[in-house]
Amino acid sequence: MVIRFRDYGKRLSDFEEEILVRCPQCDAYGGLRLRSAKILTVNSEQSSPSSIKRITCQHCSYTKQQPKDGQRKAVLLLWQNNYKAQRNSSYGILDHFFGLPLWLQTSCCGQVLWAYNEAHLNFLESYVQSRLRERLPDDTLGWHNSSLASRLPRWIKLTQHREKVLQKIQQLKQRL
Repeated sequence: MVIRFRDYGKRLSDFEEEILVRCPQCDAYGGLRLRSAKILTVNSEQSSPSSIKRITCQHCSYTKQQPKDGQRKAVLLLWQNNYKAQRNSSYGILDHFFGLPLWLQTSCCGQVLWAYNEAHLNFLESYVQSRLRERLPDDTLGWHNSSLASRLPRWIKLTQHREKVLQKIQQLKQRL
């Protein structure tokens, strides 16, 4: 039986609702959950909902709210530099909101395999184990290259790495 994967245009940002990271205070087992909290900001004439990010550790009660825009840009720059230049450092991959190391990351095939949460891991697993991968055009955009499946690195897509990547995904699932 052929295992089929259909790309419905899921983006990496679709998995950002909850990001598992290491606690900077207690280094807890997946203790930090980064969640969106909807707040209402009122400008001079209009009010619009915006989303802030907040982390709380279930083990030591560490709490932090998303930094202001200037600080967030610095954290984002740190994340981008870390991802591009220091992927194999002791910190590994950092989240782009607070600059904290992701909980779900491991070395695989000379690279770093990482995921934000269990849903992200399940997406990666279904993509890697499939032997038939289909892309569907978006109703409004048509054929485009912004889905997570189209942006995955080549080493994850290669058939020769399939078993090793699936094995590492199972190891990451055991950390949940």
